[in-house]
Amino acid sequence: MSLVEKIQVNTNYTRSINLERDADSVDVVKAYIPTTRALDTLDRIGETIEKIGSMPRAWTLMGPYGSGKSSFAVFLSHLLGARNDPATILAQDILEENDQDIFGKFCNVDGIPQEHCRVFLTGSPEPLSQRLSTALLDGATAFFSRKQRKFPLVLEQIKHLTLQSIVTATQIIDVISQLQEAIATEKGEGLLIVIDELGKFLEYEARHPETNDIYLLQALAEHAYKGCEREDGAILSIFVLLHQSFEQYARGLGRTQQNEWAKVQGRFEVIPFLESAEQTLRIVGKAIEQPKKLPKNIAIQADQLAVMLADTNALPSALNQSSASQLFQQCYPLHPVSALLLPLLCQKIAQNERTLFNYLGSHEAFGFQDSLKRLEQLGDWIYPWEIYDYFISNQPAAVVDHLTHRRWAEVVTALERLGDDNSDAVKILKTVGLLNLIGAQAGLKASKDILAVCLKDSPAVEAALDILQKRAVLQLRKYNNEYRVWQGSDFDLEARLQEERGKLGVFSLAERLSKQHGDMPIVARKFSIQKGSMQYFTTAFIDAGSLGKLGESASTPRIVFYLAEDRQDEDTFTKRVVANASPLDVLVNYPHAATLRDAVADVLALEAVQNKSQELHSDPVAQREFRDYYQLALKAEEAQVYLLLEQPQRSHWFWQQKPLPIASKQAFQSTLSDVLGKLYCYMPEIKNELINRDKPSSQAAAGRNRLLEMMLFNSDQEYLGIEKFPPEKAMYLALLHATGVHQQNEQGQWAFRSPPSGSSLHRTWAAIEEFLDSTDQQARAFSDLNNELTRTPYGLKQGVLPVLYLTAYLVHQDELALYEEGCYVPTLSKEVLERFVKTPELFKVQLFRVEGIRASIFKQYVTALFSDGKERTVVQAIKPLATFVGGLNEYTQRTSDLSEQAKAFRNAFHLAKSPEQLLFEGIPQALGFDTRPDQQSKFDGYVDTLKDTLSALKHAYSKMLEQQQGFLAQALRLKPDATIPEMRRVTGRYLGLDAYTVDTDGLKAFINRLTNTEKDDNDWFISILMFIGKKSPEKWLDGDKAQADMRLNEYSRRMLDLEALRIHDQKRQNSQDEFDVILLKSIKKGGKERQQPVAISKMQREATDELKSRLNNQLSGADKELQLAVLAELVDDFLRDYQTTDISKQNVIVQRPVLRLKR
Repeated sequence: MSLVEKIQVNTNYTRSINLERDADSVDVVKAYIPTTRALDTLDRIGETIEKIGSMPRAWTLMGPYGSGKSSFAVFLSHLLGARNDPATILAQDILEENDQDIFGKFCNVDGIPQEHCRVFLTGSPEPLSQRLSTALLDGATAFFSRKQRKFPLVLEQIKHLTLQSIVTATQIIDVISQLQEAIATEKGEGLLIVIDELGKFLEYEARHPETNDIYLLQALAEHAYKGCEREDGAILSIFVLLHQSFEQYARGLGRTQQNEWAKVQGRFEVIPFLESAEQTLRIVGKAIEQPKKLPKNIAIQADQLAVMLADTNALPSALNQSSASQLFQQCYPLHPVSALLLPLLCQKIAQNERTLFNYLGSHEAFGFQDSLKRLEQLGDWIYPWEIYDYFISNQPAAVVDHLTHRRWAEVVTALERLGDDNSDAVKILKTVGLLNLIGAQAGLKASKDILAVCLKDSPAVEAALDILQKRAVLQLRKYNNEYRVWQGSDFDLEARLQEERGKLGVFSLAERLSKQHGDMPIVARKFSIQKGSMQYFTTAFIDAGSLGKLGESASTPRIVFYLAEDRQDEDTFTKRVVANASPLDVLVNYPHAATLRDAVADVLALEAVQNKSQELHSDPVAQREFRDYYQLALKAEEAQVYLLLEQPQRSHWFWQQKPLPIASKQAFQSTLSDVLGKLYCYMPEIKNELINRDKPSSQAAAGRNRLLEMMLFNSDQEYLGIEKFPPEKAMYLALLHATGVHQQNEQGQWAFRSPPSGSSLHRTWAAIEEFLDSTDQQARAFSDLNNELTRTPYGLKQGVLPVLYLTAYLVHQDELALYEEGCYVPTLSKEVLERFVKTPELFKVQLFRVEGIRASIFKQYVTALFSDGKERTVVQAIKPLATFVGGLNEYTQRTSDLSEQAKAFRNAFHLAKSPEQLLFEGIPQALGFDTRPDQQSKFDGYVDTLKDTLSALKHAYSKMLEQQQGFLAQALRLKPDATIPEMRRVTGRYLGLDAYTVDTDGLKAFINRLTNTEKDDNDWFISILMFIGKKSPEKWLDGDKAQADMRLNEYSRRMLDLEALRIHDQKRQNSQDEFDVILLKSIKKGGKERQQPVAISKMQREATDELKSRLNNQLSGADKELQLAVLAELVDDFLRDYQTTDISKQNVIVQRPVLRLKR
């Protein structure tokens, strides 16, 4: 069982105090413990309450965050509350119990506690005078309501002040004087005004010096000092709560104003408010609720530890051994050393009591509540090392002074060096680190005696210390018996930082901010939601030295922050910046640039230290210190920049030379949306974040591409035929359906159309149509329209433009011609559409109109191309022509075997720069017609000529195939008009003929194609043409056709030779001898062709060899050409004589055979 069920913390101590909220809280009073500091302060205040003469009655309670100022103020207010109020009675009882003398000062002469009218207000970024007027009305109303009488007239006057936009100090003092008289009339002793967080009012005053509220504070202090003229009058007492002096809030002001603020603070008596560790511990003891009876061993241990701490002089001066023991028991389960450390640690690195009580209520890792869960039984303690773990995990170590930060960095670095090998050593190191961090508080230091009780087992402490010393992590300072974490750094970061700050000089603050924060978009949320896309202002920073940036052309709305550091800068803003700004620029006069400069200077100086200090890179402790310091500086800079937008009321805003009333962050957002609404007054509502952006994601781009494809092919279907709900369906609904550009027409058919007048897209569509109208003289790219549509007053995102452009094209497709890189695109295909989306600048469109002689020519086209009598547009007319010419195969596109008219018509398409020029100039001139205006009557016969030309082109390819069919028939020794089936029937005679050739030039493959029986007639024919032409006949050029004819003739002749060889070979097949067959062939100019197959057997070879040898001897003396000539003459003469005498069986011997076949 854990201690969480036995020990609790009173939540009244762990929650923060709000002056106005807790003004009537009995619980807050009940939990309050008057400390010595509080009692001393009450004593001083009591002196002024019981007297009516002139004396200081204006106080400043000054102390760090979380030091208990607000709690004290609430307690004080209850002391002076209504006599019958339970909280007041309780507060008076508590004070009387703690100090009767002080309590007596808060009673009147009759011994009755004094009653005041109490006025509470908490600081906020607004004029103090207005906020005080409201608080006076609330406080006075509450006071007089309890009297159950008619309200005095002064309440009406105060109410009137609350309705004024400007309230002066004189008016405030006047109503306070009257209010004091009214209070005295009701037997009240005084008026108490408490202002918590006055710093927020002072910050507002520093930004808006014209309010002069600083002088209101002076007037209040002086009026309070006067006291009362009569004995039964009501005095005025004023308390303001601050965590720093007035001058700190005036840092951005001039020296004269800073001096004025300092003088005003002098009217207030400053009471430092920071409790001692002993007083804080007493509050902790009250906050921890324990079982009524703790085990005796806890009291024994507390006594023993109190003795040890007293002997080592480690107890606070106000605590003796006995009271310390009692206090340690009240603070259980905090270990006594933990209890002594906590208040000092919270003062050193956090927000005092606030942080301490945050720890008590914390369920975070190693927070008090978390530790209670881990403690198993009464008698277990929360040791100091757990306190370390809580602060390192949950409290930023950077919010400390330089020396404390260095010590913290040394502890962290030492722990990293040590590692996790020995848990006891780690715990002791953390404990030593905390004790080092708070600095030696008399005997409360990292001595052996103190450390010996910081773990359960003392021997473990000895062992841990031995390990830490051997590893040089700890050093024992023998002169004062204190262990210190090894200081491994001699690098003085603070000194280097100050040195580099001094070298910075006057740097350009605007340039630095532009570099670091210039890409900070400021979103107008309301307008973005209305329009369905992220709408924002870009940011720019300028100062008096960079006004040139103001003249830079802004294509998008900007918020330009002008950094004013003095009155002269503010004059420059009014005279030069406001008058010369772009209409797209919202101007901001930021008068606190001096504070921002300080924050930026720290960052720049630290960066200079890093760049110039080589020793920093070899010093791990210094590196950690630098990193933390640098991160802190960056956060400080970011916090100052953050204030530009988080507290816009600190600046003066202008747009188009008029001030913008921005009094809060909400008003700031509303104003930004209003400005964009006026700038982008024609922006359509497209509520789809996937596509309505400048750079859609890859997923969104893919969805958009599918949508474009559906638009192109499914425009006649509801929802473009998109089923279910993919991304493109949402895009369609937002961009095409909601805007009304894809709807059903009167016939119930779905189609694209211009948006109706009530559509949010109406104005944008008008701009698109105006652009299309401008293309009637010259084609233009849609991308020319991008700049206009993406800027004011339209503000479209790049992601939606392709969809809108395709919509416009589809609506006007019968009037628009589309070009890609100057070439007309008759049909928008999927592939063309993909290229258009990727490179829209390569595409242009043009709108066509028909007038004059062109109208006459156009009628001729409609008559020739259409037979339904309907009217057509230029694009409708050019499409079938372009489709026809574009569909012609390569042969028809390039052959010269056409009429001159057909070739000219075809060339007109290739040379035309636009469909308009083609229809009304190119084609008529190609067909031989004059297009001059006075020749309109000479267009008779144009339709027939056009049809004849189209027919010639259409049949050019089939005509070529018919011609090739005739050539093939002749090659097969058939009539030219033979059909393909007739040709295939005779090719059977060529079966097996391929065996008689070695196929050096494709004859065998040609024979195989001729004898193929698997293909149908057309494929068989085309296969042969592809072979002899070496490409598809559709791609033949005229040269290819000539080569094909020549090859066909050659193959035809050679097949005749092979047939002769086969015939002679078959005659010799009965012989069993091996023999050679040689075909002799002679062709002589003027004579007929002669050929003769010759078979030479093995027996004949012996006879021929001797004769060959003699002939070779005879010829060997001549050159090769002469030898060849002799043999040619010999063969020709022999064949003529041989065939003439019909010597059919004579063996002939030849030197140069044409073909040799081995059997």
